[in-house]
Amino acid sequence: MGTRARRARRNARTDERRRATQVMEPHTARNLKESKSNKLKDFVQVSGPLGISHFLMLSSSDASKYFKICRTPRGPTLTFKIHSFSLSNEVAATQKNPRNPAKAFLSPPLVILNNFGDEAHQKLATITFQNMFPPINVRKVKLSTCQRAVLVDYDAKTKRFQFRHYSINAAPVGANKKLKKLLQSRNAPDLGDTQDVSEFFDKRVGDASDSEGSDDESRRVHLTQDFNRVAHADSTSKIILNEIGPRMELELVKVEEGMCDGRVLYHAYVKKTAEEVKTLEQKKVEREKLRKRRRVEQEANVKRKAREKEIKADAERARQGKSKKKSSAVDEFGNVRDVEGEAEDDAKWAAAFEREEKEWREGDVYDERSGKTKRKRHGD
Repeated sequence: MGTRARRARRNARTDERRRATQVMEPHTARNLKESKSNKLKDFVQVSGPLGISHFLMLSSSDASKYFKICRTPRGPTLTFKIHSFSLSNEVAATQKNPRNPAKAFLSPPLVILNNFGDEAHQKLATITFQNMFPPINVRKVKLSTCQRAVLVDYDAKTKRFQFRHYSINAAPVGANKKLKKLLQSRNAPDLGDTQDVSEFFDKRVGDASDSEGSDDESRRVHLTQDFNRVAHADSTSKIILNEIGPRMELELVKVEEGMCDGRVLYHAYVKKTAEEVKTLEQKKVEREKLRKRRRVEQEANVKRKAREKEIKADAERARQGKSKKKSSAVDEFGNVRDVEGEAEDDAKWAAAFEREEKEWREGDVYDERSGKTKRKRHGD
C-alpha cells in the first residue's frame, strides 16, 4: 500500500470518528489524540480532572463489531453488538437535500427513549443513555437551543435498539413550498425567467426533506418562544426532522460491573445457575485476597530494598572515609610514605637533641665521631 493510500485511509478514519463524536457535541473530547501505547487505565486516570463521565468504544472481531459504553471511573460497562450501521456521510448521500447546520451542534441534543422495558438490564440501559447527555430543565430551556434529537427505540420482538440522530427544524403552516424556501433563504430568488411573482410560486419543486412531505395535524405545534427566523412565538409551525446520522442497530449482549471487567450482571447468550454464580463469587473473593496479599508483599519488598540501599550507602560512605585516611600516607609526589619509620626517626632525633642540650648545660659534650661524652673545658 502506497503512502497516499495509507494517508487517505487515516484521514477517512479520522473523519468517521469526528462524525461519530458529533452526537455528543458540544460536551465531547473533540481534540483527543491517542496513540497505540495508550491503555484504558491511562484514559481513566485523566477522566476525573477533565470531567469525562462516559467512554464510547468501538471494537471489531472476526465474529462481529461491538459498541461499548463505560461509566467512569468504576463502571458499569454495557456491550452492544452492532448488527448494522451507517455513517453520517452515508446517511446524507441518500437524501436529496441534506440538512446539517453547524449551529445545531452548539447545544446538546434532546434524548428520546421509546419502548424500554422493566427488566434490570433495560433499566440500566435507560439510565446509561439518559446520563450520557446533560439534563434539560423544561421550565428554563430555550426552544432555539433544541436543534437536535437522539432517538433510541427498543424492539421487544428482536431485542434490538434502533439508534437515530436528527436535526430539528420548524416551518410555518399553510405556506407554499416556494414561500417556505423564500422565507428560510437569506438570498433573493431568481425571477429572471418569470413575468410575475405568482409564476415563481406556481412552479413545482421537489426539495422536500425527510418529514416535510406530510402535513398532518400531529406534526403541528404552537410555539411559545421564537425558534428560528421564520417560526416565531405565538404561531403554529410544523416540525421537520432531518436524519443526520450515524444510524445503528444494536443488541445488548453483556453488562459488566466494572470498567470492562468485573462481575457479569447480564449476558444475552450465557446463562449461569445459582451454584455457578456462587462459585464465581468465591473465586473472585480468593483473587481479591491474593491481590491484597501480593500488595502487602510488594510494599514489604520495597521497604526492605530501601533499607538495604541505605545500609549500602552508609558502608560506601564509611569506605570513602577510610580511603581518605589512607591517602594521608602518600606524599605530594605520589610515593608511599613509611609513617611508622618516620615516627621512630623523629623520636630518636628528639631524644638526641634533649641529651645534647642537657649535657651542654652540665658541661659535657657529646662527640659524634667517637660516640663518647667528653667533659667541657673552661674557656672553650
